[in-house]
Amino acid sequence: MARTELLDTPFVIIDLDKTERNVARMQRIATEAGVSLRPHAKTHKMPQFAQMQINAGAVGVTVAKLGEAEAMVAGGIRDILIAYPIVGQAKLERLSALAGQSSLVVAVDSEEAARGISDAVFRAGVSVGMLVEVDCGFCRVGVPTGEPALELARIVAGLPGVRFEGVLTFAGQSYDADSEDALRRIGEEEGRIAAETARLLETNGLPAKRVSCGSTPSSPYAARVPGVTEVRPGTYIFGDLMQVGIGAHKLDDCALTVKVTIVSRPGPGRAVVDAGTKVFTSDGGDSRIGTGRGYVLGHPGIRVAWLTEEHGMLELSAEDETLRVGDTLEIVPVHCCAVVNMVDEVAVVRGNEVVAVWPVAGRGKSK
Repeated sequence: MARTELLDTPFVIIDLDKTERNVARMQRIATEAGVSLRPHAKTHKMPQFAQMQINAGAVGVTVAKLGEAEAMVAGGIRDILIAYPIVGQAKLERLSALAGQSSLVVAVDSEEAARGISDAVFRAGVSVGMLVEVDCGFCRVGVPTGEPALELARIVAGLPGVRFEGVLTFAGQSYDADSEDALRRIGEEEGRIAAETARLLETNGLPAKRVSCGSTPSSPYAARVPGVTEVRPGTYIFGDLMQVGIGAHKLDDCALTVKVTIVSRPGPGRAVVDAGTKVFTSDGGDSRIGTGRGYVLGHPGIRVAWLTEEHGMLELSAEDETLRVGDTLEIVPVHCCAVVNMVDEVAVVRGNEVVAVWPVAGRGKSK
């Protein structure tokens, strides 16, 4: 095994010990609440981590895009929820092919998407499960609760090649929470809306056996709402400054860092590292913990002030003036999901030993 100091930079490093603890912690939350855990693989995009989650008790994985589902199936993962509308002939053909290789469930929020999927899989002689997505306040996708959800569920339940399985929602507004109480309220409301929608469908002869909700910040609360059957957190596996800032993750438990090298010391109080937006991305704002666009391990006084494509500009505290060109640092990013999608491979480590270098199988799979 190689040592981490031999890794060329910039390089994404994932601490396996922290990752395993994060996986166990969320699985324990789901198990104690009596719900299934179906982690969102858009965070790690690697079948190896999906298998780790399944080995710990997860029932399968969630993905955003067909490309991620294809990467998971190629890596041996067979139970997949695609929590994204599948629209367009090319995608429908790929979905039908994938349905012949795995157990697939898809989320829809329109009659057009539902009928397109039904026509494609029926012609191919395969079938998929289908969840009706309802909007619980994030205002991204999802039909309104009440009659619109019931109407779409009735349509779905009558389509050939489709198994109506229940409802799905996502409280993305949890990322704007400013306290634990706010997180709890949002998570409980998310669960309540999903469960009430399921009860409405059931009273109208449409049993909703799956009631799926929950993100990393909201899952611990949504999971405990009676009627919820499944939660879908993703970022919890690694953690990042976005989750730390809203109180959903501890800084010491963040498992993903970016190893960088100082390539310039252009003046007092300043340093430049060899990673910018093409690694860290511009997603999300400065961290709420006051360290800018990242947190430098072992150097809490450094602020990752701003980024261009290939450069990361650091503002140094007096204690960090001894840093020199050629020194390396590790930085916890604002949003780990975006970082993983920017690189071809990651180093998985225990301590300072590189256990393996894994390709990011789902990198760039946005179709």
